[in-house]
Amino acid sequence: MGQHSSASASRLLGLDGFEVLAAQVVAGEWQLEVQTTSTLVGCIDCGVRAELHGRRAVRVRDLPAGGRPVVLLWRKRIWRCREPACGVRTWTEQVAAIRPRAVLTERARAEACRRVGKDAHAVAAVARDLGVGWATVMRAVRDHGSPLVNDAARLEGVTALGLDETSFLKATRAAPTRWITGLVDLEGGRLLDLVADRTKTAVGGWLAARPRDWLAQVGTVALDPWQGYASALVAPLGHATVVVDHFHAIRLANAVVDQARRRTQQATLGHRGRKRDPLYRIRKLLLTAAEQLTGRGRVRLRAGLAAGDPTGEVAAAWQGKELLRAVYAAVGTAAARAALDRFYRWCDGVQVPELSRLARTIRVWEVEILAFHATSGCSNGLTEAVNLLIKKVKRVGHGFRNFANYRLRLLLHCGVIWQTHRTARLRGRSPRFVA
Repeated sequence: MGQHSSASASRLLGLDGFEVLAAQVVAGEWQLEVQTTSTLVGCIDCGVRAELHGRRAVRVRDLPAGGRPVVLLWRKRIWRCREPACGVRTWTEQVAAIRPRAVLTERARAEACRRVGKDAHAVAAVARDLGVGWATVMRAVRDHGSPLVNDAARLEGVTALGLDETSFLKATRAAPTRWITGLVDLEGGRLLDLVADRTKTAVGGWLAARPRDWLAQVGTVALDPWQGYASALVAPLGHATVVVDHFHAIRLANAVVDQARRRTQQATLGHRGRKRDPLYRIRKLLLTAAEQLTGRGRVRLRAGLAAGDPTGEVAAAWQGKELLRAVYAAVGTAAARAALDRFYRWCDGVQVPELSRLARTIRVWEVEILAFHATSGCSNGLTEAVNLLIKKVKRVGHGFRNFANYRLRLLLHCGVIWQTHRTARLRGRSPRFVA
């Protein structure tokens, strides 16, 4: 089917400076023949009015329309200068909507960046939808996404900073696991940046590159008990309050309960946990908060400990975990310090190796743990939420090897506020009863 030039078709196309000459469906795709509307053009060198020298047909992929892919057949003008003394003979017209030698329009490239960045779609999937190569879409993501990521205003207004690590590349026979550190704005829940390690040098280098005014407004830093992070904060953020939140501390305590259970399991039965072993059957109950256990869960927990924990060490580790939880549940710093003293006395009294090691770790981070109450419960929960988004992007991409591409993709998805048009709802929620 065909359609000749019309003003309505040109308006539907929505490309400034272009008009539609004809439209037809070819192999299930819209093929739109277009040309620019300019008729008066001056020489790019001398400014003399140019004359038409010829045309060249260029095929460019545009955004889909009406559920069909769209190809623009651009009848590109070639101009010629009529001034004999001018050094310029001929040139091809250029427009901002379509780059020279481009296979995609700029709005199609911007949409590809939005789908990869905001919607976290795979680059290969977007390339397949547009009928182009992976490198073409990734180049569009870099061109349109880099200005958004590098915008200095994106890092403004940070008063609480969160740090946590995630794995970038898994360990192989030739190399260990490679880690990255994410820096998160705990007020806005956005990813500020990624550094390609979890060492003092990596984090300290990023902080050292920030302006002094930016560092001065950061009053709270939440992190996990990793000495490399704490050491990196000494010089640039020495004025800030450092907090080890309850998530990371209780995770250490849960690990202690698991270690004591496995050691006891091996010592009493001589093998790893099996589904009929009493301690293995209550492994999840041991990690559940005491106040969240149901009546049936408490009965199962006591029965499992009675049958599989003859020395009482697993029960002691579980009690130590609950005492550490009480430190964070306490109201006020004074009550938290008293709860922490009870935790120390318990760990010193029961003489469970795993608990003794945990107590030594908690003593090292005692100030940062008690700071949880001084900061009204500052938490790294938003950092963990960003970590889930990071893992989602990693799964969608089926893993990454290029850190620059990885960083760009993550910042576009987790660290940029996209200024996109919000679609209006056609139908609201109707009331169930009408008076």
